[in-house]
Amino acid sequence: MRRRNSSVSFRVVQAVGLATLTTFLVAVYLRQERLSALHLLSVRRHDPAPDGKPQHQPAAADKRAPSAAAADGAVAATVKVVAQAAAKPLPEPWGSHHMFASPGAYGTCPKEWIEGSWTSPRSMGSATLPLTLEAQREIYEHQHPKDCSKAKYLIYRVVPNGIGAVFHVAGVGLHLALDLGRVFIEAPGTFLTNTKECGDRKTLDSCYFMPFAGCQPTAEQLRNAVQLFGHTPLDSHADAAVLIASHDSLLKVRPHAPRRFQERLQTTALQPKKHYYWWRAQSVAYMLRLRPEVRADLEARRKKTLAGPAPAPGCISVHVRHGDKGVEAETFDNPVYDRTASKVRALDPSRFTNQLFVSTEDPDTIEYFVNHTSSKWRTGFTRGVPRKPDRSRPNLSYMAEIGYYEEMLNSLLNLDLALECSAFVGSIYSNWVRLIDELRATLRCKADAVFADVRYENPHEMDLNW
Repeated sequence: MRRRNSSVSFRVVQAVGLATLTTFLVAVYLRQERLSALHLLSVRRHDPAPDGKPQHQPAAADKRAPSAAAADGAVAATVKVVAQAAAKPLPEPWGSHHMFASPGAYGTCPKEWIEGSWTSPRSMGSATLPLTLEAQREIYEHQHPKDCSKAKYLIYRVVPNGIGAVFHVAGVGLHLALDLGRVFIEAPGTFLTNTKECGDRKTLDSCYFMPFAGCQPTAEQLRNAVQLFGHTPLDSHADAAVLIASHDSLLKVRPHAPRRFQERLQTTALQPKKHYYWWRAQSVAYMLRLRPEVRADLEARRKKTLAGPAPAPGCISVHVRHGDKGVEAETFDNPVYDRTASKVRALDPSRFTNQLFVSTEDPDTIEYFVNHTSSKWRTGFTRGVPRKPDRSRPNLSYMAEIGYYEEMLNSLLNLDLALECSAFVGSIYSNWVRLIDELRATLRCKADAVFADVRYENPHEMDLNW
């Protein structure tokens, strides 16, 4: 009799405990919804003015208390469980990566990457593009020869361009170096290092990123360097210790993947005509290995500038490129991105939530999503960072005015935040959108996530050009 009463008492306690836990989770969720609503009402006061400076200082009530941060964590954990339980294969063309000719095998997310790889402690998927870890290891080994005395070099000088384009062109230089059996070296004097924060560190891989190479040419080798022009055969000057690559010489290899990978790529589901885009993803994954001090700076900026809900499982990343992009490619108005995000969510509302993270250089885009779509979306973004309101003004002019270090770090922060989402919306015409697309499918192991282009109904039909 005593044992039966004990059992009944335990069940009563268990039921009360479950009810209490349920009540707590509901309260946490409602608290988060209330915080998001309060943020949306106040965002106009805190969003940057056209000159890039905050219009007003945030009120004390706007600062997040530790309890609110804990609530965020509880809600994120709950959302993750729901998303995992509801996940199921999506129909084509959304069920496979847009580079695939047909559904095929992905790579498994590695437990160990090469040194410095920009993975995330907050959000990682489970699938990479085929051959990703293999490629990363081979690039690293090629760039770090065991005997530097036997190394030959290919030097490329970065020309002023948008940050995304800088890395895509440099990636072609790395491609050429692999084909020629030379170590790729960035020439000093890169314009993005013309800032007091970089000081005398005049290369991307000394100021912002881990060294691209483990060996460097000697002063004598540099004095005897030979220029490689577009009209000269790539295998000429084979005996020269140092070749300096012209932009025209890069164009010869741009449409392909490095030779060493071509046969292996034929065994994957990737469309052969898009093998070069696979290489773009591998090259930027290798080059964008952040220095520890840059990682720390990004973390501090995140705490200071992230507004609205933090990226969480199920959120949709939306990158809007306006500005001077219209000079070289078609651009799209904010409602087009809004409708495309809605299309993504409609694919599976249990997998994709009503939360966006919006990254853009256009302050009007932030204003649109935060203040005109609040009945549909909960929008996160970075607040208090310089943006570029004049679409007719060259992007390079804005970058110089803002400061190259500020531009680089704020861009990397937005990139990191965008990559924490579960689906991606943008225009593939943008180099920055391609950077998001490339890194989500390599370093963040989200190759099987949805990417929706604002122009192309079928992502498999996108023109990837550069």
